[in-house]
Amino acid sequence: MKPKLNIYPNYEAMSLAAAERVMALLSKKPNAVICLPSGSTPLGMFEILVSENQKGATDFSTCIFIGLDEWIGFGADDDGGCRNLLNKDFLKPIGLREDKIVFFDGKAHNPDEECARINKVVAGLGGLDLIILGVGMNGHLALNEPGTPWDTYAHVSELEDITKEVGQKYFKQSTIINRGITVGIRHIMESKTAILMASGSAKAPVVKRALDFPVTTNFPATILQNHLNAEYLLDADAASLIEQ
Repeated sequence: MKPKLNIYPNYEAMSLAAAERVMALLSKKPNAVICLPSGSTPLGMFEILVSENQKGATDFSTCIFIGLDEWIGFGADDDGGCRNLLNKDFLKPIGLREDKIVFFDGKAHNPDEECARINKVVAGLGGLDLIILGVGMNGHLALNEPGTPWDTYAHVSELEDITKEVGQKYFKQSTIINRGITVGIRHIMESKTAILMASGSAKAPVVKRALDFPVTTNFPATILQNHLNAEYLLDADAASLIEQ
């Protein structure tokens, strides 16, 4: 089984396709449970969703938003944190009420209890209707780093050096990030729909390996080969090494 491949000529077209999938879900299920990533890849999607929301073309008011992950030690007001980025890029502009947002508190005194809280909420909601993911240079999904067991729900993750290095782009100055807190591989695999977005030539080898290599915890993105309803949204650069 392989995820459905959708290849677009550029980043803008890929972003529009991602936004359309979110809007289509909301039109069918206004109270959908949606998990979206922070970072640079989804920015185009967010811009479209915010614009459509402000025009009254799509309504997020009854959906539930689940946070994908967070750096340990970071809260909503900390620059470079995942919640902080999502607040600025998406959640604040669409005016989503706080009671509709379930997000990891990276400053929680007991991160394991924080994981249990998220697990309980997601289970109580019947799981995720949609999860949209980026993919790390080491194949991580959310902050499920290489070696993460497939049966893991929300957990604390020890970050690999490449993740720490790439993560610096979100900070104005060099910042120590050693651990993350994240939804687990089981959350991803139990989601009704999983979408992986990737853009740019730097992600081309990552995408190829995720699609073509055997499923292995050494490269977490390979697990999407086993998802019952997964698809890739790629721009032409990210898809450049895929054999059609």
